[in-house]
Amino acid sequence: MPSIPDVITMTRELVGIPSESSDPVGTDTNSAEKMVVAYLRQLCLAAGIEHCTREALPGRDNLLVRLPNPGAPKVLIVAHMDTVSARGMDEPFSGRMEDGRIMGRGSCDDKGPLAAGLSALLALHGKKIVPAYDVTFAASVDEECTMSGAESLAREIDDFALCIALEPTNLQIIRAHKGVYRCRIITRGLAAHSSHPEKGRNAVTSMVMILNDIDSLRVRLARNKHPDLGRASLAVTTIKGGASVNAIPDYCEAVVDIRILPDMFTDEVGKLVREYVDGRGEVEEIYTGDGISTSMENPLILSLADSIVKEGCDPGPVTASFATDCSRLHQKGPCIVWGPGDIHQAHQAVEYVLAEQLEQAQRILTGFLTGGHFAE
Repeated sequence: MPSIPDVITMTRELVGIPSESSDPVGTDTNSAEKMVVAYLRQLCLAAGIEHCTREALPGRDNLLVRLPNPGAPKVLIVAHMDTVSARGMDEPFSGRMEDGRIMGRGSCDDKGPLAAGLSALLALHGKKIVPAYDVTFAASVDEECTMSGAESLAREIDDFALCIALEPTNLQIIRAHKGVYRCRIITRGLAAHSSHPEKGRNAVTSMVMILNDIDSLRVRLARNKHPDLGRASLAVTTIKGGASVNAIPDYCEAVVDIRILPDMFTDEVGKLVREYVDGRGEVEEIYTGDGISTSMENPLILSLADSIVKEGCDPGPVTASFATDCSRLHQKGPCIVWGPGDIHQAHQAVEYVLAEQLEQAQRILTGFLTGGHFAE
């Protein structure tokens, strides 16, 4: 029987498996996580732990691992298998060690956190330790693009007492984060030679007028303020239009990224965007996710915080502006975000995770899952 790798080895091996889901250069978007699922299944088979796959998108499966304790509070631990593109990186899939850091795309977001979570379960299972909770670990697909893996998971699982989304947080608990509404606005015109602009209809000019009005929406949204998360925000992040320097453009598109607060609803924000566009263009939703805000008084969260403190780390709590799989799962129960790594390293040309934090994260999780009674 193959040996089970430690958390550092597991992270390095996961980094070595490309799973780019956005602007990919090394994987197939139709099955970005396929080889990661195969690797994780191999580990689960070797360990003899209960697991299964569930299709979330055609050709793309979530992996669910179980450490049951029937009747105990249900805990869901979720980490995503996909990464952003590795374009522009040097040796993105080497997983090499450098000064105590594991280098490569996904090392911090999210393969290091994923490895820490699965390693904790495998450690408990290997020692035949029954956890204090009824535990499900889910490795999800497509978090970086649509959160479809978490959306599918939310349809299939029961309500839980706590969900821990494993993401790079420097081992501090994120109790609240913003949501997101992202859309593409498209204007269409009529092409003509630029020497006779009156014979065409300029799609870029139409877009400029819309975006001027959209800026008024930015001001309106910024009136909403959360005591910890600050204000809702709106940014135009990309714009494309025109085919030639001497032709009136017949097509233009712009992407609008809106970060919303936990008490705001994505469908209402979408309605506002359409009101400001006012029929002058098409609005295509690209990505939506709710914000979350969770009370730290939850006894399971307090238990996790205690486990973090015992490891000599700062539990927080803190907040974040980015969205996570919790955006799709918070209707099933209280959610927090936590894990090893620094979010400022995510999506960067140089991405890494500290090996020491991976080991700390595994110890913290095993301590939490056993109610503080786990021993090496």
